[in-house]
This record gives sequence, C-alpha cells and structure tokens, in this order.
Amino acid sequence: MSFFNFDSIKNMERLLLKKQMMLKNCLETKTVIFGGSSVLYGFNTEVLTKAFRQPTYNLGVNVGLGFRYAMDYFEPHLNPGDHVILPLEFNQYTNPPYYVFGFAIDTFLRQRIWMTRKNYHNKGKLLLISLKHAKTSATAEKMKRRQAAELAESGCYLGLSGQLRNPDMLKQIPFPREFQETLTAVEIKNFRQRLEFQGIKTTLLPPVFFENQTNEVYLDRLYHSLNMPYDTNLFRLKKEEVYDSVYHANALGQDRVTNTLLEILEIQRGV
Repeated sequence: MSFFNFDSIKNMERLLLKKQMMLKNCLETKTVIFGGSSVLYGFNTEVLTKAFRQPTYNLGVNVGLGFRYAMDYFEPHLNPGDHVILPLEFNQYTNPPYYVFGFAIDTFLRQRIWMTRKNYHNKGKLLLISLKHAKTSATAEKMKRRQAAELAESGCYLGLSGQLRNPDMLKQIPFPREFQETLTAVEIKNFRQRLEFQGIKTTLLPPVFFENQTNEVYLDRLYHSLNMPYDTNLFRLKKEEVYDSVYHANALGQDRVTNTLLEILEIQRGV
C-alpha cells in the first residue's frame, strides 16, 4: 500500500462533482441541504423527496473543504424558488472559506493550485495537514468504511447501521473560548443575503452532532450574530445514534434527525 493514499480526497472530489451534476440536471424547483459530512450522514433526502414530492438533494461532503470552496461548485446551480437549508457544523464557522481538503484537491488531483493559490493562506501548513490525512486515511479500516457507504441518488448516505466506534472515545469538537466573527461567518451572511435577493429561500440550522460538552456562551453569541432562532441541541445525537464520528449519525440517528427536519419544514410550508 502506498505511504500516501489520496482515496479519501478523491472521494470528496467525486462527491462534489456528482452533486454538482445533480443540481445542473434538475429543471424543477428544489430543496438542497448543504454542510459537511454531518449532512451527508445525517439527512435522508430520499425520505424528504417523497414527503414533499419535490427534488431534495443532500449536498454534504466534508467540512474541511471550506464553505466557499464547496459553494463554488453549487451556488451557480441554485435558482429562484429553491430552498437552501444550512445545518452547518460548528467548525464550518471557524474554518477558512477555502480550507485544507479544497487545497488538497487543487494541489494533488487537479494540479491547479497555481490558479487558486490566492484563495489559501498558510499553504505550508495546509500541505502538511493534507499529507498527514493522506497517510492516516490509508488504513484498511478507513478504506473499508468508505466502501461500505451506500450513496443514494439524492446524495445522502444510507444503511449505516450500528456503531463502529465508542462515542465516548471520539475526538471532541474544539470550541473557541471567545466569540469572534470570522471571515467564513461573514461569507455565510453574504451568501444568504445574495440568495434571498435572488428569490432563493435559506434556513440556517444547528448541526447534527454528538458532544459531551459545548461552549454555550460562544454558541449563543455565534447564533445571535447569525439570527438563528433554533435550539443548538435540535439535532444533537444520542450515544446510540453515533456511527464513527461526532458528526456522523448511524441509520437510527439519521431517521430521528430527518423526521425532526421534516416537522420543521411542514410547519414552514404549512403542510
């Protein structure tokens, strides 16, 4: 096996391109759910499509791409009348708009970093993180885990039952000690304003996550600055609902999270 394995990075690029094509090919008014892998694992868009009889796409890939990097693929294919749902991971707000896995795709797969280099800061650090990920993601366990996931036509993962890791042993989510508005938080605000001006509805929500402790003071200030009215714990996972990461729901968690979102949308849409 190669010392560096870019299968994980290649999978992210495949997901980006597949989901971009889903949007390009859709000629109807649609709902899309965007975020990192918590969206990919957490929301069953097959169920939502059937419930509302309207195309609903799961645009979750990985929070490490950066919000703006991923949206460069998707935003051009959003149209008036669409509804964009944003249950963004906490890290989405603190990561740069263009982040490490976007850098890795541009550097190692597309070899266009000379064109996009202005998007990235601390490129030496991003290079080291990318190579470390390529090394650690080459384990047989992680490769088997990626292959086991069934990708539905609407873009969500299905059939991931049980638990691969003990939730109490997972690396916890790092929260800043104090709130500061980041470049990405500003980008998200501007993105929502831009879409609303175009007649595209947006709904900001808390993420799907499992965590023993959170920084409630930080989160209160963050969500207040974003005018996000929902409870932080709306999609918080129970121990038995965690698959293999603090942001990854198993099938049990996905069912509950999807039904919670379904109820919210039914209220919004007067169903």
